[in-house]
Amino acid sequence: MLTDKKVCFSRIFSIPFVTLSLLFFAGCETPVTKEEKKAKEPKFLRYTVKSYMQTIQILDNLGYTKKAFEKGLETIPNIELTRISRRWSDEAKNIPIEVKKSIFLRLLASGALRANREIAEERRKLMDILKKIPEAPVSRKESRWLRELALKYKVIKKRNDILTPQKLKELTLRVDIVPPSLILAQGAVESGWGTSRFAAEGNALFGQWSFSETSIKPKEQRTRLGNYGLASFRTPLDSIRAYLLNLNTHPAYRRFRELRARLRSENRPLSGTELAPTLESYSERGEAYIQELLTVIRANNLQWLDRAKLSDNAPVIIHPDA
Repeated sequence: MLTDKKVCFSRIFSIPFVTLSLLFFAGCETPVTKEEKKAKEPKFLRYTVKSYMQTIQILDNLGYTKKAFEKGLETIPNIELTRISRRWSDEAKNIPIEVKKSIFLRLLASGALRANREIAEERRKLMDILKKIPEAPVSRKESRWLRELALKYKVIKKRNDILTPQKLKELTLRVDIVPPSLILAQGAVESGWGTSRFAAEGNALFGQWSFSETSIKPKEQRTRLGNYGLASFRTPLDSIRAYLLNLNTHPAYRRFRELRARLRSENRPLSGTELAPTLESYSERGEAYIQELLTVIRANNLQWLDRAKLSDNAPVIIHPDA
């Protein structure tokens, strides 16, 4: 297995629960100072993989094994998958179901925690600004940031719209994380554990509809619903981000957001099993869909993910070559 980039020294890449030694050779020259070494250290590691077995090897070398995941971890590695391999659908047909599920869950879990971390930072900054409003004026920079956030979360429609106290309260309702166990359950159900045509063709993991010309058209389109398709994404992480924004903004999921806010106000943890029943509008299957989500969470012991943290280490990037 090779990295796409070589460096001229050996170094130790640390993960909180494992130490991975990586030695690269690139024709070293004269010794350099500590400052020069630090400057040359790569900000990330990138692997180009040719099969699912190579992906498993990378995950296992990080201590992110199937057994460790099933047992539960306090911290999981920061892994970025650049795309879903087009050959994955065919490969998955020939490997045990538990192996297929394990690969999917480990990769999606890291992406889910990374996307949640981005939202958590937005929420932290939002709450800091709102706390200071009664006592001090908001700076122009903070005001611009608030408006951009309100636009992103569809609280206002135009930049010059007034951010009333009611709209700011609505913004706090929308800018919040989604329990990772729920993210994984919906991703698994909606994408067939990452093996669907939409996942392979457009990194689409959550079955989000789109009416754009670039959407992926289903083979049997229901004409009564218009010229719809499924949204495609540049990376799986972009698919997760779009799904989170959908739950945080669409009117159909207001009950989800209100229950989440109530759990916050009562200082209770956000739980995938507790919030899943509010998403009956996500699928035409209604209650049967909810029960499937709960089964996926419980059968695969995903509850621990709602308490897990993402490693602060630089990301390990996995890039399928096809």
